[in-house]
Amino acid sequence: MNYFYITGTSRGIGKAIAEKLLEDESNIVIGISRRQTINHERYRHVVFDLNMIEAVQAYEFEQYNDADKVVLINNSGVLGDVNHIGKMSSQKMVQSYNVNLIAPAILINSFMDAYAGTKAEKLIINISSGAARHVVNSWSTYCSTKAGLEMFAQVLDGEIAEAGRTDFRVFSIAPGIIDTEMQSEIRQVPDEQFSSKDKFVELKKNNQLTSPQEVAENMADVIANPENYPETIMDFRD
Repeated sequence: MNYFYITGTSRGIGKAIAEKLLEDESNIVIGISRRQTINHERYRHVVFDLNMIEAVQAYEFEQYNDADKVVLINNSGVLGDVNHIGKMSSQKMVQSYNVNLIAPAILINSFMDAYAGTKAEKLIINISSGAARHVVNSWSTYCSTKAGLEMFAQVLDGEIAEAGRTDFRVFSIAPGIIDTEMQSEIRQVPDEQFSSKDKFVELKKNNQLTSPQEVAENMADVIANPENYPETIMDFRD
């Protein structure tokens, strides 16, 4: 059996990936989010708020005697306060760092510890963004948290190679600009807070957004054939 831990399965990319994986009878999905919107015999839900760091620290990954593959997909993310530095909500800044960077880093650390002694193939996939590599004014917390998680993945990749482990792989994947609720949030930001807003309005207007289902198809191929993807840092648009 294959076991998948996916954060943020209540909507968007996370839900699409979970539903795609559940098409295979050998897959079991453990969804981690505040709300459950998937009902399936091979879906298990963990009610979890990644902003509650103490709960993240206390979370324990299960052991499986029949596991061929165990996968952690850090999908959850928040856009945060889209505003200029000096005018941002400190509470929203903390939430952004908790959800986008601190919680997934803790989960990766726990995942590595839990499955280091198992024979199963282990994959860690972080849903990244082009914002991890490009400056976007008014997105300071989103850009910096995504960049931080991407560097975390690169350090982990180096440590895996240094240890000679072939049973672990880590990926940081930017899926492109996806038609999700986050995009809707972006289009609703007041113009004076976000100078690039018109670009995102036009992308939606011209049907240039990628569907979550297309991302899920691409992700399923990475999971099934990781040997075809030698790079840790990836962008599905390349």
